[in-house]
Amino acid sequence: MKELAIVTDGVCDLTNEIIEKYGIETIPYRILFGQETYRVWHNDKFTISLEEFCSKLATTSKETLPRTSLPSPAEFKQAFDEALKSAQNVIAVLLTSGMSGAVQTAQMVVKNFYNNGNVTIFDSQQTMTGTGIQALEAAKMVADGKSKSEILNRLEALQLRVRTLLVMNDLDYLEKQGRLGPIENIRKKNPDLIPAIHMKDGILHPLTIFQNEDDLITRFENFAKKIAQQNETGDIFLTHINHQKVTKIIYDILVDSALDGTTIYYYPASAILGVYSGPHSIGLSYIGNFDSSWL
Repeated sequence: MKELAIVTDGVCDLTNEIIEKYGIETIPYRILFGQETYRVWHNDKFTISLEEFCSKLATTSKETLPRTSLPSPAEFKQAFDEALKSAQNVIAVLLTSGMSGAVQTAQMVVKNFYNNGNVTIFDSQQTMTGTGIQALEAAKMVADGKSKSEILNRLEALQLRVRTLLVMNDLDYLEKQGRLGPIENIRKKNPDLIPAIHMKDGILHPLTIFQNEDDLITRFENFAKKIAQQNETGDIFLTHINHQKVTKIIYDILVDSALDGTTIYYYPASAILGVYSGPHSIGLSYIGNFDSSWL
């Protein structure tokens, strides 16, 4: 039996290849679409695909948009029990407590069922691949034989340097989820432009505004070159929903500019992102320096 296993939630947007390679256990997040309930464990395991989600979204009014629901206590317990079949301890890297009750629910489960200290909850203070990149870093450290304390110390040290940027063509979806917060001013002042937002202090904050798609491409080209040289863990995540043209340009620049040993994960996002962004969005996560002037 190994010393440690990593658990994360369905918002992580990690691929099955990563999940299988590092033995990460995932807890499904739910998507509520009218009277129907779907589950997403990770980018490649779900009961509704991104294509199916976008198709349903196209026939749904903005008055009846889908929403997400966090895992039940039983689902948290099931995932922890499964992880503990092959490991003595568990670290669960979860969606930010600033946007979800997942951390609080998981902590309640731990208090009720795992009071010997073998399950530890880590609040990622991030969302989507910003959570996933931390779970991946922890899992890589497990594979390298690092201890639980070493991994938790590493996660704490990196947390404020995790960067997640999201480009969303329509903020109405985010508003319907009650997640606008400080971003509300962007939508009021610039309803026809393309906003970029980012995670800071566990919630979404406004970052910048693009005048149009050409402006988005031009400015992201420079940004991609910068972050390709700044990432500290050798991993960069680039996901999208129906933004193939823009993200392919960004991906090519990342590949050309990246430091040796960098892995760039590039693929369509899961339907979870679509609940918050609608049918057009871009997600980018890495760990390292960041300056808003790069955009």
